[in-house]
Formats: sequence, C-alpha cells, structure tokens
Amino acid sequence: MESEYEETVEEQYILVEFAGNTGSDALNQENVSIKVLGMETDEPIIKIGNQLYEGKYYDTIGTELFFTEAEGEPPSDTLFDTKLEKKLEFYGKTNTKLVVSRAFAKPLEQSKNSADIRLPEETRVSDSAKI
Repeated sequence: MESEYEETVEEQYILVEFAGNTGSDALNQENVSIKVLGMETDEPIIKIGNQLYEGKYYDTIGTELFFTEAEGEPPSDTLFDTKLEKKLEFYGKTNTKLVVSRAFAKPLEQSKNSADIRLPEETRVSDSAKI
C-alpha cells in the first residue's frame, strides 16, 4: 500500500556564470569543495574552496543546454567535413543562470557602548508653569 504522504523532488539545472575574470582559479583546485548557501533566495552565496561569491539570478536569452562526454568514437560532422574532438550526450537544459562575482567577508560593526548613546533631554517644566 502506498503512503498518502509522498515526497516530490524537483530538479532544476542552473547555469553558473562568473562575472569578470573570476572563478577559474577556484575551480581548477584539486578536490575543491563547493557549498551553496541560500540557493532558494534571490541572492545566494557560493563558497568554492576558501573563496566567497555572491550571485543573482537572471533569465537566459534562449535555452542553455548541458552535455556530458560520452564514451565511443566521436562522430564526423558531415556538414563541415570535419571530425569532432569528443562525443557528447545531451544532459539537461535551463532558462535560468546565476551570475556570481567575488565577494569578501567584512567584520560586523561593533555595537555602540551605552555611554555613546545620547538620549533626548528631559523636557523641563518652567518654574512659572508649576502649580
């Protein structure tokens, strides 16, 4: 008997684009660790190795396609009469990209001491207004 509570998992592919000339050095590290914080937010944070990146989602113009390398003999391109370098298989597609740029952590501002906080002066009643 099937449970009436089934978990539905939705997969979505997202293209990550590095703004400027950042990211390539971080991704070329051996055994690189990648962590994503706030993927469901408008501006997620990505940590690649020890480098931080902040991102923002955009809709792509057209559809971005993802391919994986496949084993076997690369096919020939009959249109241009050339042999392709690799055999590829379709993996997925997306209409969303996450553009990220390098971010640097900043220390939180220290809170002001109570001595630094000025409270408004008490309003004084003049002697002539006293009853």
